[in-house]
Amino acid sequence: MWTMVFSADVDANDGITPTRTDASSKAVHRRVCHYRVMTAYQAVLFDWMLTLADYPEPTVHVVQAACSLGIDLSTGDAAGLVELLDEASTLPEVREAMRFEDCSAELHRAANLLHYQRAGIDPPLASAMYGLLGDPTFHPIYPETQEVLAQLKLRGICVVVVSDIHVDLRLHAEIGDIAGFIDHWVLSFEHGVQKPQPRIFELALEAAGVGAEDALMVGDRASHDGAASAIGIDTLILPRRARSATLKSNRLARVLNLVV
Repeated sequence: MWTMVFSADVDANDGITPTRTDASSKAVHRRVCHYRVMTAYQAVLFDWMLTLADYPEPTVHVVQAACSLGIDLSTGDAAGLVELLDEASTLPEVREAMRFEDCSAELHRAANLLHYQRAGIDPPLASAMYGLLGDPTFHPIYPETQEVLAQLKLRGICVVVVSDIHVDLRLHAEIGDIAGFIDHWVLSFEHGVQKPQPRIFELALEAAGVGAEDALMVGDRASHDGAASAIGIDTLILPRRARSATLKSNRLARVLNLVV
């Protein structure tokens, strides 16, 4: 099986040449594909954040949280807090807490509040920041998502969302008017497993009722979503998207080119 990786520093609207990785080998061998891969997949497994929905930049997160408290935080001050958060993320206790943060809502809350505390974030701001995580208004569905999912539905392809998350994304899908295009949900906090653990991908295959050879995994992180290739699932790692969540991108549409 192959992991198809698109260069993460290429603009989403540019022509992109995919590479592929032999997942059965410990050494990574990258070979340029000069042809389009066409496979009769029966199911497509989608990551959520930064694949189907937005996850704002850290500075936006801090500024929006401060605004909710009536605090007018400058971009410079926000950047300073983000630097403190970056530094705190390297602390051993924070790294350990974050390892399995999405295995339950409780673990997620404890890990992130620890992170904020170690960064020296004031409790009211920390609470406001945490409150935005998993808020549907903070993570809007991308404009292109509905069209791509609708096309997969028309083609009879089973769609499964496989997400490391601490909240029920079904509400997000309802608000974004895409719930009818998603057949199954495998959410980490409901199962106590998260990427890159193989079990979360196995659960997705079981939900779809297909074998690994009949599924395509689509995500944005090779370190997490790419782990699907370890159990034989073809995997597409998408490039970074243009930061504006309101502008339509063509990067997700390439999924349709891989499904016949």
